[in-house]
Amino acid sequence: MSGLEQLTAEEVVAAGHRVVDVSKRQLVVELASVDSGTPRLADDLFVVHGAVTDPGRTKDALAAAVRALDVPPAESGAFAVTASFVGARNYNRFDIEDLVGAQLGGRYHSRRHGVSPPAERSEWRVVLDGKTMWLGLRPYAVPLHRRPWRTRTVRGSLHPPVAAAMARLAGIASGHTVLDPFCGAGTLLLEAHALEPQATYVGSDRDPAALAAARENTASAAGIRENAAGAAGVRWRRGDAARLSTNADRIITNPPWDVRLSIGDLTPYIRQWHRALDGRLVAILNPQQAAQLDRGWRVLARYDLAVAGQHPRIVVAEPSRP
Repeated sequence: MSGLEQLTAEEVVAAGHRVVDVSKRQLVVELASVDSGTPRLADDLFVVHGAVTDPGRTKDALAAAVRALDVPPAESGAFAVTASFVGARNYNRFDIEDLVGAQLGGRYHSRRHGVSPPAERSEWRVVLDGKTMWLGLRPYAVPLHRRPWRTRTVRGSLHPPVAAAMARLAGIASGHTVLDPFCGAGTLLLEAHALEPQATYVGSDRDPAALAAARENTASAAGIRENAAGAAGVRWRRGDAARLSTNADRIITNPPWDVRLSIGDLTPYIRQWHRALDGRLVAILNPQQAAQLDRGWRVLARYDLAVAGQHPRIVVAEPSRP
């Protein structure tokens, strides 16, 4: 996701891999080993099977570049191709996909006419990034961002890789109490639990439907169950975010951005965070909301994102106190 590139690179390096190149929405990585885990901040991952110089603008150059790709033999099963590029071109993504699909041979399913390929398929990815044309194959059945536990969402649910980034920024340690006063379907706390399972996570929301979704997602997550108050694990409860009753070492939260859900003035909620927090806040906010943390808080970092046509900001801060 645009805005998470550097954080994702840090995650990849921490896992022991080498980052070769970082560009908008893309990392090129040399794996240290194939069994060292998958990055939680990445939307997807493809194993590179071919690369040539970016062909530039024209269709003829594109066709020549595709012919130059050293592609593997066609597989027996169905497959599809997804393409993207940067800059002005005299061709579209479907032209790229169909040329590569024909080069790969076999049971290629084009998306040009809006027909979805079969669910049971291999997925190839072509990226023209201005320097290189990359051809990669997804080694998994579905993209990385589709978490197995995420069976329910609610309006305003956070994209899991963004939640994973916020959890990393929070610096959660064993024994911490971590609070999300706008927990929704539980995405933030479940991603945080995957990072540090020995902390206590408390999610609250005033919407019973959101809490039901959080509990269902918890039940679908391997190795997580809803625990009693004070125990390590997760707990969901109904509550008013403007009246917090729990003190916390960390608050990680995604309040409404006044787009799909309205919240109005965020000041009463920020006051509660300031009072209840003995540690670090990580919040994803619209730019106007984020500016409210310039007073009364020590801002440690800001990260501007592009999410579903919006431009929220992750803010990492600590309360300023006399």
